[in-house]
Amino acid sequence: MPARPLRTPMTVAVLGLLAERPRHVYDMRVEMRERGHDRTLKIKNASFYDALPRLVDAGLITEGETVREGARPERTVYRITEAGGSTLRDWLRELLDGPADDTSGFTVALMFMFALPRTEVIALLERRAERMREHVDETGHALDAAARDGVAPVFLADHAFPQALRRAELDWLRAFTTQLRDPATHWPGPGSDSPTKERR
Repeated sequence: MPARPLRTPMTVAVLGLLAERPRHVYDMRVEMRERGHDRTLKIKNASFYDALPRLVDAGLITEGETVREGARPERTVYRITEAGGSTLRDWLRELLDGPADDTSGFTVALMFMFALPRTEVIALLERRAERMREHVDETGHALDAAARDGVAPVFLADHAFPQALRRAELDWLRAFTTQLRDPATHWPGPGSDSPTKERR
């Protein structure tokens, strides 16, 4: 059997959370629930206990001290390594600039994009938007040609629907990058020009 890919939405999320600060599993679960990430990633306890050993074995995170809060059981604190931080940034670049059909990967990259400098994220999203524009234009021409040839809309629906989704994503990418260029838009990561704010 081929080896399982190390990069999954869950492993990206774990590295993203640990890049902010060392955490134990319960802390990660609470943080993701408060941010609404659990709705996107469908998180279960087993998801963490599958991802964490794989990241440890790859040298991207390490097991640290154990902590106990009140009568609760001891919990192991995990820390990201230098290699883990570098890998996270590489993964985010690939996912932000990646294929349009990888929506789950793109979404998790947006959750932790502030591990990269703002200017780099803007450049990556602009490149994604340009590729999306080219795809929208090409598909639009094909749909228009089919309609002129008398193809009924019912036979074009399976192409028209994803085209509508691509147009919506393109509109969002353009609007969001405009927001990011505005100095008043807070950026909590590298290249921040405003005080760090607690994310909630």
